[in-house]
Amino acid sequence: MNHPDYRHIAQSIRNTTEWDDAVPLAFPEEGADVYNLAFRSRQAAHLLGQPAYRCEFHEKDFGGEPASDGTADCELEDNLEFRYPLLKGHGEAARSKHLIILLHGLNERSYSKYVPWAYQLWRQTGAAVALFPLSFHVNRVEPNWGREIKQHLARRQEVGRNENVHAFNCVLSERLDTHPERFFWGGLQSYGDVTDLVRQIRAGDHPYVDPAAQIDLLGYSAGGYLSLGLMLGDEDGLFKDSRCVLFASGAVLRSTHLSTRLIMDMACEISLMKLYVRFTQRLATPRLAHWLEEHEEGRWFRALFGEESERARLEARLKEIAPRLVAVANSNDDVIPAGAVLNTMQGLHRDTGVRVETIALGVHEHPFVCPDYKQKDRRFITEFLDVPVMGAGFEKFIGVAAGLFTK
Repeated sequence: MNHPDYRHIAQSIRNTTEWDDAVPLAFPEEGADVYNLAFRSRQAAHLLGQPAYRCEFHEKDFGGEPASDGTADCELEDNLEFRYPLLKGHGEAARSKHLIILLHGLNERSYSKYVPWAYQLWRQTGAAVALFPLSFHVNRVEPNWGREIKQHLARRQEVGRNENVHAFNCVLSERLDTHPERFFWGGLQSYGDVTDLVRQIRAGDHPYVDPAAQIDLLGYSAGGYLSLGLMLGDEDGLFKDSRCVLFASGAVLRSTHLSTRLIMDMACEISLMKLYVRFTQRLATPRLAHWLEEHEEGRWFRALFGEESERARLEARLKEIAPRLVAVANSNDDVIPAGAVLNTMQGLHRDTGVRVETIALGVHEHPFVCPDYKQKDRRFITEFLDVPVMGAGFEKFIGVAAGLFTK
């Protein structure tokens, strides 16, 4: 596998401040162009800060839900209007007939580590690859959050008996610990954003993807759960032909260990598990309870958190989509253990038919760079791919994904 200068591509994307949808960054030596395309989210009605809420489908009204930390999520403009990179062949004039939407993991602030993934997926499949940001991640964040890390960190350090407190995770930890319902509403926003992107393509309104294009999903970690939710729900048949690769994802979340210095602290993880696993009926607001119980998206969310009453339905649906689904588990992953991925994806009786490939890689948050958590913080931020150490595993991962996307 030929490895170009990924750092050059990533830095060029990061350092470009003025973008025009019609003008890409050209990388002729690498054979690729990168567009950075404008997108407007239409999902703000779900987010905290609205004076009132209404479910039009069920004709139900709910009271306002202000954010006690003073942040009206529904008014954060950077989360509502943003850009996403699209990588395709250099100088290709025709709209792409194949698109892979790559969805990243929790607590990401940069696309950089995904540049090798996107580039090699394009090389192996010929598909354009969209790096699409999840709600309140990457470039969809409030700029002040980064400038106020010291204050966020100091408050997390004051939380009693807390663990894994770190500058990397303090902003997300504080936001989700204060309002754990944000985890669902942000996920619902992302779900709606991706479906809206696909609707845009099918309507012929995307400048670089053909309306009849094959659209596939690759979801890593949190992005994998979103990808799987899109496949399970298949809203309006938008994903009826899509193929999906889940990477380091897919275990029911009650079987995961989300607290690390790179994702969230322990107090935050406990708050999420209390709301979505242990005490949902007691802690959920009326609006959240309504969505979790009466909407398809909410029921699949509960299933993926490990709600036992939803297991049979989940496994039946996995059997239906199994030919279009592959899970890639990491045998060295302590966050989303490979055994837990197998238990969920292949089912209680190992009869769903979902293929699970297990590869020995590095730590969950940086599987192609860091073999363990003893690495310096800087390495987790600045390095993209350690070819001598992790290259074979990376090539196997790309091979498995490309094999599904091209069959």
